[in-house]
Amino acid sequence: MPMSNNQRNCSFLVALILVLGQCTLLAQNPCTVEFKGQVFEKGSHKPVSFASLYFDELRKGVQSNERGEFSLQLPCNMWLNIIASQFDYQQDTIKLFTDASNSSLEIYLSTKNLELSTITVHGHQPELLLKSNVTTLLAARELREQAGKSLSETLGSIAGVYNIKTGPGINKPMIHGLYGSRIQVVNNEVAQMGQQWGADHAPEIDPFLASVITVVKGAGSVKYGPRAIGGVILVNPEPLVYDSIMHGGFDVVGMSNGKGGAVSFQLMGGFNQKHQESSINWKVQSSLKKRGDQNTPSYVLSNTGVEEFNYSIAANYINKAYQLDAFYSSFQTEIGILRGAHVGNEDDLFAAINQRPPFFTEAFTYQIQNPRQYVKHHLLKAKLHFDWQGVGEFNTIYAFQQNNRQEYDIRRNSTDARPNIDLQLNSHIVKSTMTHNKLWDLLQGELGIDLEYQNNQSIPGTGSIPLIPNYESIQSGIFLTEAFKYDKFTFETGLRYDYQFLDVLKYNAENELINPQYNFGLYALIIGSTLQLNSHLALKANLSRSERAPNVNELFSQGLHHSLASIEIGDENLQKEVNNKFILSGSYSKDERLYISTDFHTSLYNGFIFLQPSGSRQTIRGAFPVYTYQQTDAILTGVDVAVSYEFFHHLVNKAQLSIVRGVEVESSNPLIFMPSDRFRNTLNWRINRRSFLSELDLKASINKIFKQNNAPATERFPFPDRGEIAVPEGYTTVDFSVSGSKIYNNSQLTVGISVLNVLNQEYTDYLNRLRYYAAEAGRNFELKLNYIF
Repeated sequence: MPMSNNQRNCSFLVALILVLGQCTLLAQNPCTVEFKGQVFEKGSHKPVSFASLYFDELRKGVQSNERGEFSLQLPCNMWLNIIASQFDYQQDTIKLFTDASNSSLEIYLSTKNLELSTITVHGHQPELLLKSNVTTLLAARELREQAGKSLSETLGSIAGVYNIKTGPGINKPMIHGLYGSRIQVVNNEVAQMGQQWGADHAPEIDPFLASVITVVKGAGSVKYGPRAIGGVILVNPEPLVYDSIMHGGFDVVGMSNGKGGAVSFQLMGGFNQKHQESSINWKVQSSLKKRGDQNTPSYVLSNTGVEEFNYSIAANYINKAYQLDAFYSSFQTEIGILRGAHVGNEDDLFAAINQRPPFFTEAFTYQIQNPRQYVKHHLLKAKLHFDWQGVGEFNTIYAFQQNNRQEYDIRRNSTDARPNIDLQLNSHIVKSTMTHNKLWDLLQGELGIDLEYQNNQSIPGTGSIPLIPNYESIQSGIFLTEAFKYDKFTFETGLRYDYQFLDVLKYNAENELINPQYNFGLYALIIGSTLQLNSHLALKANLSRSERAPNVNELFSQGLHHSLASIEIGDENLQKEVNNKFILSGSYSKDERLYISTDFHTSLYNGFIFLQPSGSRQTIRGAFPVYTYQQTDAILTGVDVAVSYEFFHHLVNKAQLSIVRGVEVESSNPLIFMPSDRFRNTLNWRINRRSFLSELDLKASINKIFKQNNAPATERFPFPDRGEIAVPEGYTTVDFSVSGSKIYNNSQLTVGISVLNVLNQEYTDYLNRLRYYAAEAGRNFELKLNYIF
């Protein structure tokens, strides 16, 4: 029987009363659950710092901390979509049902190995990398674990990246057997312009400044110019975005070997202008390092102390239409050179090779004496970014850099405090790029123009012949990259042209002032593709051609390089270097437990420039080996393999293998100073929420460095009448670390202890230019404290 209108109205009122009553009860006693989770990198199981988690249905979000952890209150029994993103990872959406009995979740994000970018408040991509390049990223967690180390030492954990040493205090990165003027370091979007021509000239960059470091293991010349013929290292600080609460942190590191340590702090804040979508944000940062003489297991490495003081200031203005950035940094260091590497005559030189402990070994001290280096580097940067609606993003950067380098030798007159090398390099850089919006939802690319001016002066008054002459250099470049993406396949190409003019002023052997000038036209081209076969397997490959002009030191070096304890002779007739490189890379993952990556690379060099041993020379400052710059056709081939497997919850084993071979094409002789084969295995157990700790992290590593059996005869027999100089034997070291973290309301404290070279193994390394005179540093205990608020 149908209901009457009165009955319907009555039923409606009853239902309404019941609903309102239920809502009142819910308001009085809402059902919520504290939901906790952690974000990890897929494959490696590393925590993802500062990931954004947006709950679409609730219109709210949260950010993970440095350990990848997050927590917030959520309503019970509700389906939610979580949009997880972080600027170095691919965005993902996860469905979640909020059940009070299951209030935790682990989220795994895939790295943007195919497309990396830095973040800004607008979400644009000023550092869009070629998708087919092989890239590896070190995020905040790994950088904190390496706190207190140099940039090169920090990168040493990456397969295919090596650490060149000049004694224990100077370190320089090498990628696939290449270093120096073939590797471009980019500091906060600016190409680092320093005296980087020598194996002993470490990049003047403070690793405490970085929140993310990305290594491009392949030719990056198309975007970053001829100096990136062998690879690129991108050092990016934490982006400045508005936060109403001032925050920051500090690090304290203590080291037993050298009885020193490092401290660093940073502070960030911002101001939001009322009634406007704009903000002013700022950051100050500084670090200090001091270390005395280091020691091997058997003796002191006299005069190997280090002192370093750095600071930086950054600020920006952001509104809806554009963004203005300003940045200034100062890097200052003084480094002692092993005293035993400088000897009086040729007989002493060969005696020193077999002398242990080295000549001039003394008791431990913090004092840094000659021979030594003093380096100071200034960087000033201004940047304008704006979005052109419907077109794309525009960025313009101006940067000024000043690099002062002084090298001090041991003089006959001990009161003579003049440097033997005193150089000042001033660099001006202008860079403009435009990234256009996707066309037809398939095509995306970037157009860029670079202009560089450099002026290098050898400051008079040293009493020595300048190792590097005065010169001016002008370089201009233009590049274009485009990527076509359809479904699981991406094809990309890039083209660049650079013009370089070099104007040199120097004295010749007859003491006549001459003015050599050089003009180089340099091309770079890359063609690459990627294919995501399925959710487990991805492939990528690229073929590139890059050209590099000979550097000033390769053309005109003409004397004693004090830090390397060697004499270097340039060749004014060197031609440009051409590199044809092929990279094939594959990655496989399964069940978020197994991850395998393999990178194969081969390069054919026309006119490869290298240092050739050519005897010894007696000078008024002592006897030193002589090296001359020469040119040859060469092939470099290698492979990097990384395998990661999670046995059970957060117990991960990671193995890495790196192999490089370099030979001359015509003679088939091995190239000098190629890295030896190496294998690294790391077992990492990360335990969450134990006792009063939020996390406990234990890590043990075994490093196996094989003997370099491919050292050329010119290196093993540089002085035929003296016999063979042995190549260092292979060695194995063990490292161990343990750290614990405690998360408070708005802060996090991490304390850790690590032991390097646990077994106190005494060994020498082939990539140490002073290996002839002393062994490597012995066991080192490190105590680390990090506090973030």
